[in-house]
Amino acid sequence: MNKYGTLALAHWQRWMPTRIQTLPDPTVYFSQLGMQIQAEVTDLAWELAGPDLPAETYLEKAARLMTARRLAEEVVMANLVWTGDPELPLDQAREEWEQIRPSDENLISWAERIQDYPDSMPSSQEMDDLAQKWAVSVEFLERLVASEPPREYLLAHQAELNEATTIRFLRELR
Repeated sequence: MNKYGTLALAHWQRWMPTRIQTLPDPTVYFSQLGMQIQAEVTDLAWELAGPDLPAETYLEKAARLMTARRLAEEVVMANLVWTGDPELPLDQAREEWEQIRPSDENLISWAERIQDYPDSMPSSQEMDDLAQKWAVSVEFLERLVASEPPREYLLAHQAELNEATTIRFLRELR
């Protein structure tokens, strides 16, 4: 059983132990689920990473590929493992979450504040943390800060922001 199967098994043992008892052979089930997750993570990671960028350094490429893999793992695990047996139907849970989630306006305000006070640009670690929190890439945040006005950048990249919002929602379902 690979790491994804092991994670899924641990999640089910904690949150859905009665469902495991209904499986004829849990080891086979979670081994197959782990292989499915691994295949989907690999496919999605390559899609998210996209083609090599011109003049991209080795470290930049490694960071791009690692970020894509991390996002792919979150999306696939959320779709195949974490969302099992939610207390509310998924659409109702999403509606409730939308009412309390941090607004995208917070990102706009953050970018405008950085533009007004360029010396307040966060450190690399703070940018990584913010990117992780919002489920976007550091490059997305850097382009947001560099755009005039930031609101137009978010509107132009609404699909990417919507995907990040979905990732954040699924992350919180765990």
